[in-house]
Amino acid sequence: MALVGFGVTFWQAKGAKDAAERARDAAEATRERIIRSSLIALSHQLLKTEDELDKAVNDGEVKIAIAWINTWKWQASQAKGMLKASNSDEQKILRALQTSIVAAGEAKNVLVSNPTDLITDTKNVRSAIVKVTGEISSLAANLGFQIGD
Repeated sequence: MALVGFGVTFWQAKGAKDAAERARDAAEATRERIIRSSLIALSHQLLKTEDELDKAVNDGEVKIAIAWINTWKWQASQAKGMLKASNSDEQKILRALQTSIVAAGEAKNVLVSNPTDLITDTKNVRSAIVKVTGEISSLAANLGFQIGD
């Protein structure tokens, strides 16, 4: 009788372990879908920020350019964090994001302390941003196909 009890206990423990593994896998899949969806939404915001920064620079609006540079830094940092949290290995985009964040900080410092020519003062950050938006747009399109996975 003890052997039957042991068998039932073993069978229940195995079932509980399998259920826990399925729950863990479902939670991980949900987390990945949330990250994918968030990155897609954020990619649109990054493109909008690029566009608004270009408009501010072309209009000679230093204060507005600074505001959009700060927005870029925040959004790019969010994207970087999401990419790191995901299971994707997007090193090229991560490097481009980091480069753009550093360039944004440098451009903001120049614009706050000693701006000379808005186009020249923001050239590096705008170039870094173009690289990110090109890569992130491609990633967003790819992620869009993976949402249902």
